[in-house]
Amino acid sequence: MTLESKWTIQPMVHTSAAELVRRCILVVDDDAEIREAVGLVLTPNYRVRFAVDGIDGCDKAYDLPLPDLIIADVSMPRLDGIAMVQRIRAHPSMSRVPVIFFTGQISVASIIAGLSVGTFAYLSKTSAPGVLEGKVKRALGG
Repeated sequence: MTLESKWTIQPMVHTSAAELVRRCILVVDDDAEIREAVGLVLTPNYRVRFAVDGIDGCDKAYDLPLPDLIIADVSMPRLDGIAMVQRIRAHPSMSRVPVIFFTGQISVASIIAGLSVGTFAYLSKTSAPGVLEGKVKRALGG
């Protein structure tokens, strides 16, 4: 089953007043289609920002409002997701922000490396949208 058959691509709609009260999620992935698909699943309930790689993710993690959750790929150019999380976690204000790895890297070694940096969850990009939604709710305490 392909990603396209599981995820419906629709235009993003933003409501500025509602965005001010919604929890903020930073999605970091070098694949534009994945960023869009994850955004479509999450924007009805969350304020979603995007970064295109680990360096961009580090920069945008400190933009206000600070993210309540980070969803990131593991394999990205310039800086991988694991190194990005280590850098972000070094800052006291970001040390407890939950991270979900949403990635195509599903070897046992990759999963162990991802979980070793204190991530909340490690999900395959082939997971159904409901699995990601459920992990996001749990990570945010809902």
